[in-house]
Amino acid sequence: MDGVDFDFNAFSKQIVTAWKYAKSYPYKCCCPKCNNKAIKSHLLQQHPILESICDEKNFLLQMVDNRKDPRSKDWDFYQRHNVGISDALQYKLFCHEHDNGLYKDLERRNSVPESKRDRLLLAFRSASAVRHQEEQRLHIYERLRMDYGCKVESEAISRSFICRMDAVVNNFWEAINGKGDNHYLFRMISMPLIEFVASDCMIDEKDFEKHIMDEGFRDSLNCLFINLIPNGDRLLLLLGCDTRYDKEGEYQNIIKGFQIGDVTADYYLGTIKGILLKCNNWCCAPKLYSDNEWRTFLDEYEELKVKSCFL
Repeated sequence: MDGVDFDFNAFSKQIVTAWKYAKSYPYKCCCPKCNNKAIKSHLLQQHPILESICDEKNFLLQMVDNRKDPRSKDWDFYQRHNVGISDALQYKLFCHEHDNGLYKDLERRNSVPESKRDRLLLAFRSASAVRHQEEQRLHIYERLRMDYGCKVESEAISRSFICRMDAVVNNFWEAINGKGDNHYLFRMISMPLIEFVASDCMIDEKDFEKHIMDEGFRDSLNCLFINLIPNGDRLLLLLGCDTRYDKEGEYQNIIKGFQIGDVTADYYLGTIKGILLKCNNWCCAPKLYSDNEWRTFLDEYEELKVKSCFL
């Protein structure tokens, strides 16, 4: 694309086309060695988890990527949307067989993890979602390359990230099936209810950047796995990591050092806000926007999220 001949209007339309292409792509199941077509499913179950925080019209508040023309007055990287419960935190992760087979027992217990396997399953789904979202981005880059005949530099970075997340997913799969589960450290913390749900993982950026352009490097990324699950009048925070790759012990220290008991409400609020700024896969009760503190946070979310990247 020559800078002189660049048509911004055409490019903006093509971005939308590329996004639709990536969204409709026939993704395969995230379970290793399964080639079945992935179906849409929720990161955390609709009933009763999402239902417990939606409004009377079955909507949830979710921050979503903005696909509008960047020149529009209301353009931001993220936009606050009221999303119907059937579409909230929904991705093409697993085939019908694995989605039902793996999570059936856990969801009978409202996704409250009671065993090490339950915790592995929740973290496995979090990691699979992050891997899937990067594959979506890769297909956007591929479509732009096909349409414009030019190299998209981010494509190589996406491929490298996917390779390393494949290793994360494969390690979980082995652990779920009884191999190497002793390498995972989990801790579940019960907090006062704040009406959020989340299922995501924080990536060790230093670990990734060390091999960012090496598509052949396939070691697992160091990640902190996070789930927020409302349960009655409590909010359960499930934290986990694979100790084999947390070589400096950063995430293990976070998990072991989380304070409980005699702590202030501000401590819990700060914890939730910190998680939301480092993660993408979350939603909350729409009524929280009526609370001045949360409204300010949500209105300033993009600016705060960018700042958090440098902390």
